[in-house]
Amino acid sequence: MKRPSKLAAAALAAAGALALAGCGSTANSAGNGSGNTKSLVYFIFTGYDYPYFAPMAQAVQQAASHYPNLTVRIVSANNSSSQEISDINEAIANGAKGIILNPVSESVTAAAQKAMQQGIPVVTVDRDVSDPAARDVFIGDNDVQLGYLQTQYALQYLAAHNVPKPWHVAVLQGTLGASVSIGRLNGAMNALKPYVDNGSVQIVFNQSANFATNTAESMVSELLAKTPNIQLIVASNDAMALGAILAVQKAGLTPGKNVLIVGADAQPESLTAVKQGTQLDTVTHAPFVEAYWAVEAMDNILQYHVLPKNKNLIIPMVLVTKQNVDQVSAWGTPQEIPPLPYGHSQAYKVQ
Repeated sequence: MKRPSKLAAAALAAAGALALAGCGSTANSAGNGSGNTKSLVYFIFTGYDYPYFAPMAQAVQQAASHYPNLTVRIVSANNSSSQEISDINEAIANGAKGIILNPVSESVTAAAQKAMQQGIPVVTVDRDVSDPAARDVFIGDNDVQLGYLQTQYALQYLAAHNVPKPWHVAVLQGTLGASVSIGRLNGAMNALKPYVDNGSVQIVFNQSANFATNTAESMVSELLAKTPNIQLIVASNDAMALGAILAVQKAGLTPGKNVLIVGADAQPESLTAVKQGTQLDTVTHAPFVEAYWAVEAMDNILQYHVLPKNKNLIIPMVLVTKQNVDQVSAWGTPQEIPPLPYGHSQAYKVQ
């Protein structure tokens, strides 16, 4: 494991002070207890198609080992909203006592609401449903703030380096309909709007690359073939930022010099890119901690009937640049998970 993130660990500690198999799914179970008092909990998530979600599944497994009263079934929705709806319905039919849900998109809200109406608590993680009444707790980052942070830093960088205006900006959105994509796009546009209004920025591209490296690479390659006059590419995650870097290089341009590229998630390859200067920034918010806390939140609901006063638990974020990248671990995962900011919990070391 890489050296733990001092910044992420400190921020998460501060936050703590404040406060199987499905149809077509890849599934396994976690839990080490015995007896007849174990509660079946489904963790239904977007899946393994994107590297970002693997730490979440690992965190659920590790967290479940500390809660022998839970049997956690991990189910991949294979990045399909319709599959995820089927998985939620399967969990209901199989007598699940709780559902930890990482929504593929907001279209799964009605299925989550159905579970809640049948007395099955729902904890959403990283992505949220469209109606807060369809879940008990949301654990994730403030995506509007994240989109603003990654974009504003780049705009300030362009200004500080006297790059001639207007700056041509391309925006790579995430999966359409996902709360993460909507929030990060809104945050990026909030940062860009004053510059657009005063003529400093022209948004020349603004489309979804579905959080995917190959899709981003293809789209940026097509864009640069039409015009190499791009000063900034805002990618809503690091996977797309890495695709943009490849496209820029293949176009004979230098990422970090001719074109600035920003991302989010602190993916290991992007931390290397930030260090090398081919990616300007990323933002970390610790998906491992999000998922770990989700298991603890579910245990608090099922065993102690405890909910947080604020049903939105926001994970602290760190803007990662060349200046602090050496202090950040992959995905922003700290060496020790701080206690859930409420209820019954304690710190656990990451295995």
